[in-house]
Amino acid sequence: MIDTIMEGDNLPVFFFDIDNCARALAFTTDLTRAADYGLAIEGLVRHHKVDPLEYNSKVDDALPLEEVIAPDPALRRLLEDLDTSKVRPWLFTNAYITHGKRVVALLGVSDLFQGITYCDYGAESFVCKPHRAMFAKAQKEAGCNDPARCFFVGQRSTTSR
Repeated sequence: MIDTIMEGDNLPVFFFDIDNCARALAFTTDLTRAADYGLAIEGLVRHHKVDPLEYNSKVDDALPLEEVIAPDPALRRLLEDLDTSKVRPWLFTNAYITHGKRVVALLGVSDLFQGITYCDYGAESFVCKPHRAMFAKAQKEAGCNDPARCFFVGQRSTTSR
């Protein structure tokens, strides 16, 4: 995975949302509802002073993902068919960097993306989807100056809130 962008590269960016692919946690408190904060950890940090990096190590990084995620040859072929001379594939996640990289490595597709935008739990104040600031962060990190050249590919939720 390439983590830098070539200057002057104004190709459209396909942002692949990798959230909800391995998360099975649910919180019942109104203070931690992802619908209110975009990410449960945001409510936990804000209202319960949870250390987000400790949370990540004990929750996301501790999940036995190897038992539920395997290489996906069909997904790999689909991504390999992208013409990277015309578009740039980029990962986009509300998870911390370690979790995001782990998921795509287990899927066997990590080498097919030019970078990743993630929720930086180590930042003093972090942003996450669906807040506009997170989409602006993704656009900036991918080096795309024109929002009309940003395309978001994700899984539609089938659960109601």
